[in-house]
Amino acid sequence: MIDNATVDRIFSTADIVDVVSDYVTLKRRGVNYIGLCPFHNEKTPSFTVSPGKNICKCFGCGKGGNPVNFIMELENLSYYEALKFLAKKYNIEIQEKELTPEQIQQQNERESLMAVTEWLQKHFTNNLYNHIDGKTIGMSYFAHRGFREDIIKKFQLGYAIDKRDTYTQEALKNGFKLEYLEKTGITIVKDNNYVIDRFHGRAIFPIHSISGKVIGFGGRAIKKDDQVKYQNSPESDIYHKSQIVYGIYFAKNAIIRERKCYIVEGYADVISMVQAGIENIVAPCGTALTVEQIRLLRRIIPSTDEDKSEENKNVTMLYDGDSAGIHAALKNGKLLLEEGLNVKVVVLPPEDDPDTFAQKNNASDVLKYLTENETDYILFKTRHFLEESRRDPIRKAQLITDIAGTIAVIPNPIKRSVYIKECAKILETDEGVLLTQTDKVRKSKMEREYERIKNSSETATVVSSTTVPSTPTDMPPADLFLPEDYPGQLQSDPVPSTNTLFYEEEKEIMWFVVRFGEQIVWQVVDDEEETDVDSSEEDEAEENGSTQEDYEPRKVRDLSVIGYIADQLEKDQLSLNNPLFSEMLKEAKEQQKQNAHFVSSRYFSQHPNPVISALASDLLSDRYQMSKMHTKAKKVENDSELLPKSIPNIVMRLKLKIIGMKREELMNRLKTTPEEALSIFQEIAKYDKVRAELTSKLGEIVVMPTIR
Repeated sequence: MIDNATVDRIFSTADIVDVVSDYVTLKRRGVNYIGLCPFHNEKTPSFTVSPGKNICKCFGCGKGGNPVNFIMELENLSYYEALKFLAKKYNIEIQEKELTPEQIQQQNERESLMAVTEWLQKHFTNNLYNHIDGKTIGMSYFAHRGFREDIIKKFQLGYAIDKRDTYTQEALKNGFKLEYLEKTGITIVKDNNYVIDRFHGRAIFPIHSISGKVIGFGGRAIKKDDQVKYQNSPESDIYHKSQIVYGIYFAKNAIIRERKCYIVEGYADVISMVQAGIENIVAPCGTALTVEQIRLLRRIIPSTDEDKSEENKNVTMLYDGDSAGIHAALKNGKLLLEEGLNVKVVVLPPEDDPDTFAQKNNASDVLKYLTENETDYILFKTRHFLEESRRDPIRKAQLITDIAGTIAVIPNPIKRSVYIKECAKILETDEGVLLTQTDKVRKSKMEREYERIKNSSETATVVSSTTVPSTPTDMPPADLFLPEDYPGQLQSDPVPSTNTLFYEEEKEIMWFVVRFGEQIVWQVVDDEEETDVDSSEEDEAEENGSTQEDYEPRKVRDLSVIGYIADQLEKDQLSLNNPLFSEMLKEAKEQQKQNAHFVSSRYFSQHPNPVISALASDLLSDRYQMSKMHTKAKKVENDSELLPKSIPNIVMRLKLKIIGMKREELMNRLKTTPEEALSIFQEIAKYDKVRAELTSKLGEIVVMPTIR
């Protein structure tokens, strides 16, 4: 690992204007620089570089961050690779940190597993060109499949000799331990150390990580009497088949360039389509398409909408024209829609799959067919089932219900509205029917999720006028795309999902934590009563006629923005509902205790977790400003005047939101358990009292960041 001192030196040396200028032509605009975004096509510059904050931000697609984030995104590098990239640029010598024995063991084991798979890939490929069986059997098989030699080399295809333990014994001779051969799954160890090559006699398709490292294999049977067509690497510490897609390393640049990804079913489908010129194409690794694989693609696919980075990401499913292919397309399409992607379908002629279709046609014909036969997934599904249900009212009613359920998973309300209108026309039904059913499905899903969250959270009671129920924190895990060698400082690493409860209020709180976290705004006396920063007990003593000797000032402690927010939440047994926000606040509090020179904005913008540093860079960007409010007495001008009012304001607003949720829950209980009405009304009264006091404290002045 790179030691912290070297990491700090890289961050302090790397100038964001200098780094970005290697890729973008920048023009000065005030204190900042502006240029065309390198991450999406645009005609009007929206990519802003702030030398003062050492961050960049595109207000079109949303991408940006510190110099390390920028290099990671643009060069497709891991966190440590980006650090080394910048160290080389600025001639900084890398000093590796001494690892603990446990870290050394973990790192050595992972590196050993990677070394095994890398060596084995070269062994399999070497067989194709230098072993008699590889040339006569393996290469002949690939030639029969129509694969060109340049494509074979590109995908690093190979062949495993058809003997029981050939490559296992060869690996052992080359110094690899049987323990690691077994852990990668390439060798099967039976009783008495009887070993078998898992892939013997098979054509080999190496599976690469997104950074290009070989992490597993797919073995295709060549002999006709082999009962198992494909043999795949089992799960291991370096290979999780549900989280990676075949061909992603070779496809990622084309996906970014074309702003679209094609999805097929098999390894040969990918290779043949790439050979036909369709490079932005991937396939699941021997499994049905998973949510983790979809989220991996979603992070890579650029948006086709210049105004929103998370909207209009396009995928097209390319499947066989038989019933099995159509069934797979219909099943996977709903999963893709649920993750916010635009989904289309191309159904090939019944006699073809993507592999055979690509082999039969030249590149221009393949592209022409895909372009002309691309159909919107929901419209395809609606029309596909309409004919067989047209004369059967019961089946048509079931179809309407099914289509409504499919539309309901779309996160974007505008898209849902458009699909309801279009599908109602095709189904010859009223839009209101589809809308009602769609809303019913969404409401049912939200209620189930709410019940799950409620049942997993602690039951809170109101013990005083300043205590409110604790907010649920056991949210479903969210995906996170981190570099393979990310050190993992946080206990949980979910992205700041906008679907969590109280997201907007919590994001405003994090805006203050990141921007002003270390600033001292209050002083608190020992009895925990707060006093204004400018108050003086000496002045009070003099007014009462006391002498300096008679006066004994009470001890006070400084209270920062981070300290105040943490104290307020802890006092009422609350925690931020968003897991990432909660961990960031906890980390900020710990860092401020340990480091007298802690600066929240610098700490989080340079955080090794790229999700945190990108979020911090976004909150530090100029798109969020403190509202300049007025009182009757004077105009509030600067942040130091705003903070003492705005921070309690947003904390109380969060508490009010929690109280409102709890009160609504109690009102719903009245409908189902009227016999408990008296006790429920008493609880509601307690919450109403707390709400009234908080509302009174909020007063007329509302000061907050303009978070959108």
